[in-house]
Amino acid sequence: MIRLNAFFVLKEDVSLEELKAITDELVAKSRTDEGNLGYDLFQSTTNPRVMMFCESWENQEVLDKHSAAPHFTFAVPKIGEMTENGLKIERFE
Repeated sequence: MIRLNAFFVLKEDVSLEELKAITDELVAKSRTDEGNLGYDLFQSTTNPRVMMFCESWENQEVLDKHSAAPHFTFAVPKIGEMTENGLKIERFE
């Protein structure tokens, strides 16, 4: 199993509603991807501008397919533009 935690901080001029307009679809579609074991977006309770995707995958093959899926290739660059310094990804196995 592969676990990815992707942390990011929203820019001050980006609203949570703007972010949710993109992330809701990404999360919903990713949960239906082959080999997905979990896909969630969390908001920090100490700083509401700090967010984390927490996702789990069966193996690298299904993760690669997810990374090439249209819902991923559309949403992730858009989310990156909304962050202060991009997404910081931590991988666990």
